Amino acid sequence: HPTFVSDALENDLVETCEHYAALDPAEFPACAAAGKRWMAHLASGAWVCKADNFWVQPQAMWGMPQGLRDDLAVGGLTVVKGDANYRRLLGDRTWDASADSFEDVVGAYFPCPVVALRTLKAEVACGLVKEKAEKAASEDKEWMCNGKYGVVHFGKGVGA
Repeated sequence: HPTFVSDALENDLVETCEHYAALDPAEFPACAAAGKRWMAHLASGAWVCKADNFWVQPQAMWGMPQGLRDDLAVGGLTVVKGDANYRRLLGDRTWDASADSFEDVVGAYFPCPVVALRTLKAEVACGLVKEKAEKAASEDKEWMCNGKYGVVHFGKGVGA
């Protein structure tokens, strides 16, 4: 039961799924099949889009209300996207970008398995491969802030 954490609204998710489902399967077979599968997940309740005011607040994710923690804990996976939400996952604090793993920083408190999708737009990070970070820094002084680089992280969560 993925949970998409975003500034997007429920109708944005539904419209995206409908768009993919309506694609010509001859031209876009994988996308059309995915859209139909996603629509079925929404219709069956396997996917639930649930608004909560917490998602539009600035506080760190470890400060989420207990009711929301409980809701997420029963899900199979939470997908958190975007620079602002990633920074909230890390408490917008300075971590050693290579030595501090995403699992240690986020997986240690998040109530369920979590995937973070982020385009880097601020000097807040963890879980980076040291050699790749050093290479990026040598090629581009603004690599952590200019939106040209991104990360995908996974944490098991405390319920796993």
